[in-house]
Order: sequence, then structure tokens, then C-alpha cells
Amino acid sequence: MSPEPTPPRAPEVPDGWDQLPSLADEPAATAAPGPAAGDPGGSVIPVIASSWGDLAVILGLSAATLVALKLAGHGAPFAAAPWAAAVAVLWWLVAAAALLTVRRGTPGMVAAGISFAGAVRPARLPWVLLVALLLAATLGLPSAVGPSGWALRVAAGTPLTVSGHGLP
Repeated sequence: MSPEPTPPRAPEVPDGWDQLPSLADEPAATAAPGPAAGDPGGSVIPVIASSWGDLAVILGLSAATLVALKLAGHGAPFAAAPWAAAVAVLWWLVAAAALLTVRRGTPGMVAAGISFAGAVRPARLPWVLLVALLLAATLGLPSAVGPSGWALRVAAGTPLTVSGHGLP
């Protein structure tokens, strides 16, 4: 009796055979060694962009207040510009406090794609808001001195993370 030949086996199907390779995966494999992914330590651009974003929010709120005064029939809304700026900063503080609690970042930080790695403790919230407001007022230039985002890191007591873009 001769042994029966074993039937040919079907080739093993690899996992993910039906998926195309993602373009986002290719640069990650060839990326040069540098700061850890998600750490803005190598680039100051997202931190400065977040400061500019916060300034844009404040200026936009100021302009909206002046337009609302003009539409309400007040004759000289530009005389109320300091009042409009104060109202805009107050609204920004409220919005930033809410976003820091929910999204772990100010409006500018959320727009720039950075956030804090951990939740900001309520006792540190006023300090983070003060630092973010000062960075917005100075166009984020203090962020260019020293490690990226050092002022925000110290104020919050937690590191920053970058998401949403492939900056180095």
C-alpha cells in the first residue's frame, strides 16, 4: 500500500491582505530619529502658532464687539475699543477655561493641534490662562527661547503633545 499523497494546502492569507498601505505609514518608517512622536520639543512652530491662534480669537472677539456696537446704532464704536478688548479677553478666558477642562488646550492650542498630555489641575488653571494670555500678547516669542513650550509646561505641570500634523 502506498501512502496517499497529502492534498495541497491553501496558502496562508496574511493579515491585512485587503488593505492598501497608507501614505501616512510610509514617512513614519523612514523618519529621521528626533523627538518622540507627539512631543513638540523639536519644533517651536506649533507653540507659536497656538499663541497666534489665541491672539486671533481675542482680536476677532474685539472686532465682533465693535461691529455689534455699530449695528446697535452707537455713533462712535471705536471710542469703545478698550472696552471691547476687555470684553474679548474676558470671553477668551471663559472659553479657554472651558476648553482646558474639556480638550486640555486653549482655543489657539486646539487650532494648532497641540494639547497637554494630562489634565490641568484646577489649581493651575489660572496660571495656564495667564501664561497663554501673555504668550498671545507677545506673539509667542518667549516660546522661541529655551525648550519648546516651556512656559506652558511649567504653568500646567504636564507636558505638551502634538497631533494633527507632521511637523518635525
